[in-house]
Amino acid sequence: MRALVGVRGRRYSGRTMPSTPTGTPSFTIDEVTIPASIDAADAADFIEATGVVSRVEADIVGSFDLAYTPAELLPTWHDPYEPRRMFVARVDGRIVGRAVHEVQSGDAVPSAWITVDVLPEVRGRGIGGALYDTAAAIAVNEGRTVLQVFAMHRDIAGGERITSPTGYGSVSRHDPGARFLLARGYRLAQVDRMSRLPLPASPPVVEQPAGYSLEVWEGPTPEHRLADLAILHAAMSTEPPLGETDYQPEVWDEARVRDVDTRGDAEGRRWLTAVVRHDATDSLVGFTQLTVPADLSRPVFQQDTVVLEAHRGHRLGMVVKAANLARLEELAPGHPSVYTWNAEENRHMLAVNEALGFVAAGYPGSWRLDL
Repeated sequence: MRALVGVRGRRYSGRTMPSTPTGTPSFTIDEVTIPASIDAADAADFIEATGVVSRVEADIVGSFDLAYTPAELLPTWHDPYEPRRMFVARVDGRIVGRAVHEVQSGDAVPSAWITVDVLPEVRGRGIGGALYDTAAAIAVNEGRTVLQVFAMHRDIAGGERITSPTGYGSVSRHDPGARFLLARGYRLAQVDRMSRLPLPASPPVVEQPAGYSLEVWEGPTPEHRLADLAILHAAMSTEPPLGETDYQPEVWDEARVRDVDTRGDAEGRRWLTAVVRHDATDSLVGFTQLTVPADLSRPVFQQDTVVLEAHRGHRLGMVVKAANLARLEELAPGHPSVYTWNAEENRHMLAVNEALGFVAAGYPGSWRLDL
């Protein structure tokens, strides 16, 4: 979830909301219909909005490394377990900004995540605030009591910093996104570390601990492992440190794992999975995944990694990560790097990443506003 600005204030109703700030071009905001496919007749807005997000991210991180193509992103928008809506702002018919309202599934979820991206050349005209208000109004009307924003930040040297409530990590108070959020009542809830591993890498050969075995596959989860993967996916909502963000335990079953696999296949990226098996029970107790784009010039993304609490202390996180990186070099050599994200207080997993060669590449923040 990416967001640069947030505001609690004006609310809009209806599909199109014109605004005419003094001395600036007018803009309109309307909701995007999510197309059934990237080739559909109504896919143009989705494609254009994706380009806006890529430009905004590149302006902050200095490259297009984090960009996804519209075709890669579209399956996520058809995820029934994480419903979301998109709104866009237009100036003279051109999309210049985007807002997203997103929630976890479930009946007792108090929070909504709001994402706002506005092109640098049109900022300062009220577009970001209007987009945010549009998405926030949905959360308020649904009875949500917490609004949350995940923001990429520039690591500005010098000056005052805002420390995470966890005691690990900080962001610059001079970052434009941080100033905007603070002025509107948000508080920093957690700091993540975005890490980058240059490729090719030479992951260490990690001795497999007694009583555990390694399994690997590409693509959909084997049928006999669906139940185990459901347990591991659910653990991702409870096991990693959450700081002061609101993230509720998720319900996973075999059907949801199949749904994720189907949408992952539709992205056009290769999914490489490594898991660790507890031999005595023939159950999976840890896993990690990499998503690999077809274009060799683009980076690979490290997805979820978790080891169940009862099986920690055996270096299983290192075992599965090192094994999957070795498979990446074997199956899809030539990519420039791998990116991953972890909570800054997750010192154990960060130590694993550092031992594998990852280096810090940015410090996003999660922000929270209690209504």
